Amino acid sequence: MSYNLVTDISDKLINSYLTESEIAVDTELHGLKLFRDEVCLVQICDDKNNVSLIKPKNNLIPPNLKRLLTDTRVTKVFHFAITDVAFIKTSMNIDVEPFCCTKVMSKLIRTYTQDHGLKDLIFEIHGKMINKDQQQTNWDNENLTEKQLEYAANDVIYLIKIYKKLQEMMNNRLPLKSGITITELNRKAQSILPGLVDLLINGYG
Repeated sequence: MSYNLVTDISDKLINSYLTESEIAVDTELHGLKLFRDEVCLVQICDDKNNVSLIKPKNNLIPPNLKRLLTDTRVTKVFHFAITDVAFIKTSMNIDVEPFCCTKVMSKLIRTYTQDHGLKDLIFEIHGKMINKDQQQTNWDNENLTEKQLEYAANDVIYLIKIYKKLQEMMNNRLPLKSGITITELNRKAQSILPGLVDLLINGYG
């Protein structure tokens, strides 16, 4: 499948995205230093595999993207939320809410493994081995390659199904010896993440 870069979510897709309870989100960055490095690309996808690959133009904040990321009725699902949400704030001045992290969910329920990367989850849940070769390439280029676009899309098209599968696994797990359920623990863990983002932004990594 081929993908195209856009400067913002289309009006048709934003209206569709806003009807969803969850939307998958990921970013590609120029580097990993807050306040120095910028968000180069934002990937969005719903559970119907409607992908938007948004490359902001001239450092302008895409209005439809901001509308989605700040809509409190839609949970934004990231795989490594703390980093993505922090960079969206420092680079684009957008406060993402609400959001959740599937890496946190994986660590809570997949205690039979130490492999909690997105690639590992995609392989276990979808049976697909994705290529991560494009991860450390230059995402600041105005014209990204087909391989980069495919890589970026793969980071979101599986994420909603992974999120729902992890939720299902949590719901099926018996309570711990303390009486608390993994679902309740996850709710507590996810509620801590906005505070951890603030700590990261303010230099407490």
